[in-house]
Amino acid sequence: MPDIIHKLTGPAAYLMVLLYLIDSITPVELYVLYGIPAALLLLISMIYITMPGRIIIGLLLATGIVLHIQLSLPAAVWIESFSANVNILGLFLFVPIIGWYMSYTGYLEDLKQVIVKRAREKGSKPYRTSFFLMLTTGMLLNFGAISLIRQIADESFQSFYPKKLTVHLMRGFAACMLWSPYFVNIGLVLSIFHVSWFSIGWAGLSLAVVYSIAAGLFLKVLSFSDDPPAVNQAEAGRKASLLPLLRFAAVFVILSLTWYGLAEQSMIAIVSWLGLLVPISYAGIKGELPGFFRESAGYITSAFSRLKNEIAVFIAAGFFGTALSFTAAGAIVTDILLELTGGSVLLLSFMIMGATAVLAMIGIHPVVIIIGVGGSLNYEAAGISAEYAAMLLVLSWTCATQVSPFSGQMLMTARLIGVRPIELSRQNAAFVTASAIASGLLLYSFHAFGLL
Repeated sequence: MPDIIHKLTGPAAYLMVLLYLIDSITPVELYVLYGIPAALLLLISMIYITMPGRIIIGLLLATGIVLHIQLSLPAAVWIESFSANVNILGLFLFVPIIGWYMSYTGYLEDLKQVIVKRAREKGSKPYRTSFFLMLTTGMLLNFGAISLIRQIADESFQSFYPKKLTVHLMRGFAACMLWSPYFVNIGLVLSIFHVSWFSIGWAGLSLAVVYSIAAGLFLKVLSFSDDPPAVNQAEAGRKASLLPLLRFAAVFVILSLTWYGLAEQSMIAIVSWLGLLVPISYAGIKGELPGFFRESAGYITSAFSRLKNEIAVFIAAGFFGTALSFTAAGAIVTDILLELTGGSVLLLSFMIMGATAVLAMIGIHPVVIIIGVGGSLNYEAAGISAEYAAMLLVLSWTCATQVSPFSGQMLMTARLIGVRPIELSRQNAAFVTASAIASGLLLYSFHAFGLL
């Protein structure tokens, strides 16, 4: 990527999302100011993504353009369509600032030292400890938690199978996806169905428990033919405290949930705002702002290189989804699904989950299916609530990304353990199938008993 594009597109993406955030708290509509940059970033990103991705994004964009033209939608709607998913990109751009600061100020190093010390004094339980770390830190650190905890394991645990542990971590990451309000899939369904996180969070946590139990059971049969044990001599570990890290995390979580409960704002906007403001406030109080800004500059300028696929997928999907919402697709899709399933909510649920996984396996990002189904499905006619529909799509997304060789978590995990993504997909298929069935039945029981 030419240096000039590399240096300009990253800051442009941050500025685009910042304009959205300002728009979210002011009565003045600013979508033109970030809708046009979104369209430009989409076109630029298509130059640098892979050919299969270019084909999928091109189809979404072309279909969206045709729909906009056929429906004679005004220019303002075109711009608003390109801006539709800029809010989602805020989670990719601003939430990671939390992790940058936790690393810069030493909180994550303190966490590592505490684990090193515990492993030396009480012996290491690598799989249990790493999974617990994923469930607790993954809710905030997102993708970054997988590589961070693997690094901690490499430096702390005395004996473990690296590939086995890393895949176990990836499964723990999926459990976070089912409930954490700081994840993209949760933020998206809250936005699509206009439901509160407080009304579905408990269901997501319940599904996460089932997923975690399944991960524990399948750990016994998880193995790779070429996975020699890593044997380390645990270091002494310096004295460190987790209190600063816990206070920082508590401040973020309490502020986000309080703000969400009191204000009429989306969780996406709130989390993005706090992802920016809390680290900067902490750095300012501790006199770390100059160094933290210097450290962050590199992340900002490289943002487009890291997130070009997400920028392309989410902006194109938003453009397509907005156009689709002006059509009669909702009634048509609902009628087809009801006819195929005979009106059975259980069959409808597993059909959507299965279709999402199959399409993800051939490279179609779950966000396309989620926006397509979520924006089209008449859930009342299907006999389900908005909350049930939201959790169904969250579960569908989660399971699909755990088996698709094109998903971000699969690509990262495959790179960490040195296997091809398709091989990892095969390795995880039985676990995902069992977890999807168990979680799907539990979710359906919430509907059957009138809880969701």
